[in-house]
Amino acid sequence: MCSREDGYVILSVLPSEIRHAIKSVKNRTAPGPDRIRPEHLKNLPTILVNTLARLFTRYLSECKVPSQWKTSRIVLLHKKGDPQDIGNYRPICLLSVVYKLFTRVILNRIERTLDEGQQCEQAGFRKGFSTIDHIHTFTKLVEVSREYRMPLCLTLIDLKKAFDTVETEAVLEALGNQGVPTQYIRIFRELYSNFTKKRQNLAILRRHHHRRQERDTVVITPSISQAERMLADFDDECGKIGLQLNLTKTMFMRNGWVPNAP
Repeated sequence: MCSREDGYVILSVLPSEIRHAIKSVKNRTAPGPDRIRPEHLKNLPTILVNTLARLFTRYLSECKVPSQWKTSRIVLLHKKGDPQDIGNYRPICLLSVVYKLFTRVILNRIERTLDEGQQCEQAGFRKGFSTIDHIHTFTKLVEVSREYRMPLCLTLIDLKKAFDTVETEAVLEALGNQGVPTQYIRIFRELYSNFTKKRQNLAILRRHHHRRQERDTVVITPSISQAERMLADFDDECGKIGLQLNLTKTMFMRNGWVPNAP
């Protein structure tokens, strides 16, 4: 069985894909609402692996997933500071392990497309890349600017709860721009539509819409005014997709050859 979208053939999910994806599921993690644990998947008999392969193929073909996958359990873990301040808690989302397995199968299929669509400057979260290269680049920039007395400004931008607030449609649009087949984008949209989460460890249990990416960025400029303009433009673009700058963690550094702002 396969599905066809924009001339792209979505192949049936093979049992070998299920087995490969199961290997990447971490053991000893908390289960989702269905109470299925990773250890259960890793001990599945062949007949159930084949059943999962058929079900996943149908979900991909019909772009429809079980409604139970769209509910997660949220546990709030206190990080530090005032326990009465909700900002001092880290929400942990406990999803269905079978849901994770399904999305891992998809990721394994599109990972190469995503990687080839990244710029070479993107080093984090990529195989064969390291942020150490960027640290080396910054070190050389500082050394060269000092040697030749060149002005250098570094603005280290932090985004407020980036993984929790970015608009889902913005992520889906980015996937399309990077060449991910439409059928996979449709299934992602289905996965995130009407997603709810149950918040635990509190007196009141509430349901709310679940929203889900972007990471820290460094802006390199020769002047304060240019840094301000680029930061303002960056903030405007972030606002369009639901992201906000975390001004308490955003840092600005300059060397002694940068003139003061007018």
